[in-house]
Amino acid sequence: MGVKFIASLGPASNTYSVIRGLAEAGVSGFRVNLAHGDEVLWRKLIRLVRSVERDLSGFYSVIVDLRGPSIRLGVFNDVINVKAGDRVVFSLEGFSKVDKRVPLPNEVVVRGVAPDDLIVMDDGRVRFRVVAVKDSEFVAEALTDGVLRSGKSLAFPDRDFNLPVLSEKDVKDLKVVCSEGVDYVGVSLVKNERDLKYVREVLEGIECDALLISKIETKQAIKNLSEVVKASDAVLVARGDLGMNFGLEEIPILQKKVVNEALKQGKPVIVATQLLESMINNPVPTRAEVVDVANAVLEGVDALMLTGETAVGNYPLEAVRWLKRIADKIESAYVIEAPRVTETLKRRYAKGVTELAEDLNGKLLIYSMKGTTAYAISSLRPKIETYVGVPTPKIARKLAILWGLETRVIEAKDYYEGLEKLYVELLNEGKLKEGDIALLTYGFKDYEQLIKIRQVVRGK
Repeated sequence: MGVKFIASLGPASNTYSVIRGLAEAGVSGFRVNLAHGDEVLWRKLIRLVRSVERDLSGFYSVIVDLRGPSIRLGVFNDVINVKAGDRVVFSLEGFSKVDKRVPLPNEVVVRGVAPDDLIVMDDGRVRFRVVAVKDSEFVAEALTDGVLRSGKSLAFPDRDFNLPVLSEKDVKDLKVVCSEGVDYVGVSLVKNERDLKYVREVLEGIECDALLISKIETKQAIKNLSEVVKASDAVLVARGDLGMNFGLEEIPILQKKVVNEALKQGKPVIVATQLLESMINNPVPTRAEVVDVANAVLEGVDALMLTGETAVGNYPLEAVRWLKRIADKIESAYVIEAPRVTETLKRRYAKGVTELAEDLNGKLLIYSMKGTTAYAISSLRPKIETYVGVPTPKIARKLAILWGLETRVIEAKDYYEGLEKLYVELLNEGKLKEGDIALLTYGFKDYEQLIKIRQVVRGK
């Protein structure tokens, strides 16, 4: 299987048994959303993933999503049902169901809006128009029916409030989760490469080696797409927030644009939001959802991320099984292609060994000390089985969500020993069989490179 699966954790998946079930169903990465819960919950979820990892002898990426500069309603204990034409007061503080007043505890936003500004919620399904602005509140008219709940996120598609990419709380939260050991940090509402540079500086300051996933969800990120992808370790097509900043009819085009740019630059790319949304309440997806997932697989994404389906849904395991069922069917019928761009020596080398292994109809074995060559080979979408040996679990976890890689932790004093140990392990597991051709190599080095082509013969 080439494409990988990521499951978001939440109330429906916060126990050992469910997380283990998700892993056994095919999940390679687990997402913890720091916009919900507290540090007690986050630590619990990360530790449960690591416990499952030990028991299943596997390696799983842990991804944490920062709240970032997202704009959210404040905390209140009830809900307000709104009909088109109703007027709602958004205030720095205060809640009234009768007067339709909700807290929006963000002074920059409340004081920065203007009449006629559009407000979008619920992945683009709920819309308001600002009709009046006062010092500490503004009034907006509902353009659609909707429900206002505590903590709901909202977007202003036509206005940039220039909020910082990280808040003080984000930095505090990062210290907590990084102390538990996380593999990727999802950076919300990225606008440009400066945002990512700043987040890296923060991570370095707290000695956290997590990689950065840029969530592409704003107009600025799309405008600066090439530089954002280049500055990222991976990118995520955040279709929910894209749908709040662009017209819904634009989302398929934007998804393709982001995926193509990531593939061109050799960066991992993830697609998320509403892949199997109906499975929050139903055990079987809709036909439209099946087609949507199939198209994402055909586009060549590294991973598909389930959000509400596994975080709050009634059928988290069934959702993952359906994701795998669809992906397996598509990958058995089509060859997934990716542009084989060769702008660097490392990528030219990766392209060369990949195409040689494909021409020989062999199996590709790599030993990579840091995982960088594995990233390059994965980005080429190899058409043959690809096995990667790495020296530590930390590296294996980062590779877990990359397309088409099967990773092993092989402790070795050098590349040569690591490669031979990987070969023997695959032979003992039956992954290499009599008569198979194996191409063995290791991470690219400046001085000398070794490529071995070996036909599998038992006893030799």
